[in-house]
Amino acid sequence: MTPQQAELSDVKRSGLATYRELTVGPAKGLGALVINEMIQGLCGWLPGLLGFAARAALYPLIFKRCGRRPAIGKGGIIRIPGSISLGSGVLIDDYVTLDVRGDDASIELSDRVSVGRFSTVAAKHGEIKLSAGCNIGSYCRVATNSKVVLGESVLVGAYCYIGPGNHTEGDESEPMITRPMDIRGGVEIGDHAWLGARVTVLDGVKIGKHAIIGAHSLVTTDVPDWGVAVGTPARVVRVREG
Repeated sequence: MTPQQAELSDVKRSGLATYRELTVGPAKGLGALVINEMIQGLCGWLPGLLGFAARAALYPLIFKRCGRRPAIGKGGIIRIPGSISLGSGVLIDDYVTLDVRGDDASIELSDRVSVGRFSTVAAKHGEIKLSAGCNIGSYCRVATNSKVVLGESVLVGAYCYIGPGNHTEGDESEPMITRPMDIRGGVEIGDHAWLGARVTVLDGVKIGKHAIIGAHSLVTTDVPDWGVAVGTPARVVRVREG
């Protein structure tokens, strides 16, 4: 099992301690947990206009920072909201997960970012920033153990996976799942880039401004500004004129 899995599944830990760590973070007291439970528990699943209005009014109280007029759908999962910042006009569709793991991690959704239904943004001891106007399609996963930064107005098609890392190779007698992650510096995607449906971008990759990545591509190496890359693994087939 992974180190986090071993820690959180330890039967010697109290269930309350584990739940508090996952929900508001180990540094927060019971008061923060109670407030979080009241707000998310009462508002998280409310349907229709009532739920929409309640979440817009009360969720800003649990975030680190929240701009004007957030639009937050029902059924979402928000972990450690005190490490999550929202700009103004952010759109979070139904059943979205914003998952921070560790007090050194953070998620920032800048002004007018849109995250599609059933997508997950997960920062595990790392940092994720989605710049102004980013649009994340449905069923996507943006995750990191280090850093993911998407520039302004980046368009990410449905079912994309950005930032997955690899476990290091080593002693073959040791299970792969227990080995440390191979951290390669995170992912950076430039302004106005477009990722087609089901694209995977591995850790350590930089995609330039205005680049286009074809559907179903696996991006393992950098793509230049205005580049068009397709395939598994993806290769640059042309560079458009800026």
